[in-house]
Amino acid sequence: MSSIPAERFYDELRLLRSWYDADGARTRPEETRDVALECSPVDDGTACLRITGPIPEIHALAQRLDAAARAIQAQQRHALEDGTPIPFDLDGDVARELSAMTLAELRYAVITRSVLDTGGVHVPAPAHRINVVVPVLTLMGLSDAPATYDGVVPLPADMARKLAAQESVWFRVLTDPTRGEFLPLPADQYRPTVAMVEHLRLRDPVCAVPTCTRRTSSDAENDHIEEFDHAHPARGGPTSIRNLHRLHWGHHDDKTRRLIDPERNDDGSTSWTIGTPVRARITTAPRRDLLTPFISTALADSWDRYQWFLELDALDRSGFIDQFLREGGPEDPALDDAPPPPEDLGDPPF
Repeated sequence: MSSIPAERFYDELRLLRSWYDADGARTRPEETRDVALECSPVDDGTACLRITGPIPEIHALAQRLDAAARAIQAQQRHALEDGTPIPFDLDGDVARELSAMTLAELRYAVITRSVLDTGGVHVPAPAHRINVVVPVLTLMGLSDAPATYDGVVPLPADMARKLAAQESVWFRVLTDPTRGEFLPLPADQYRPTVAMVEHLRLRDPVCAVPTCTRRTSSDAENDHIEEFDHAHPARGGPTSIRNLHRLHWGHHDDKTRRLIDPERNDDGSTSWTIGTPVRARITTAPRRDLLTPFISTALADSWDRYQWFLELDALDRSGFIDQFLREGGPEDPALDDAPPPPEDLGDPPF
């Protein structure tokens, strides 16, 4: 019996399937044009920008990108040989390492570091900065607890420290050590200040409506949970951190039309009434920094162990331990009331 290689069989099977599928309803390739951001499923600090479109267009883009990378690489090699200025050495790595960038590095640099042409259309600057929240012990190199990018995506500790080192200004964010709640610093007033909006984005990196996953760094609005009364401001809900949250603009419209109705509870949770007439009621817990309570507990345990070792050292210096070992019991009644040792006397975690 004759056979063909598995790769050829797979190619011919794909061709056969495409032939049969051609008779059915299919989406035109031109209608699939899209660019989508996809984060890594393992939270390793990487992401993917997926470009979808007709095969000829995507292949042509790949060829242009490859041709640009090869041309730049050749010029970099010539510059290293001749001692002339090195082209496209964006970070100075070529000059330091005396080696041209790889094609993979150049393709990435060309597509991420080049100026995008918008045909003269003005592109407004981002309305908000992107927050990278780094635990202070991670920043100091005393812990490898992960940071978060834009309030959602975990970042490895090494990457977070590198990003922090590149910035000239850091913003301090305080959290409750037991609950991890972001503590508001700005004062209440009619219109939210920039600092208040930044605080809301820390607490609501995605739309506050249950199950919504849209980011609030764009296409989102500040919303008064208890509506502000423009005719009688004293009667309406205050413009305060407690009475504000961030909603995607579409859900903000739904709230204005009374299709969804939130109510902030005393414990910081929010109860949502959904639908008119009411179809469901859902209560959501406030978003918190998950690492703060863990780090606070670890620091408290480390402090307890430190205090215990200090007490042992003081007893040793006073001679009480030697006396205890010689006589088989404590001479000082105060030793009977000495605190028990911590459960774990191992090395402190930080």
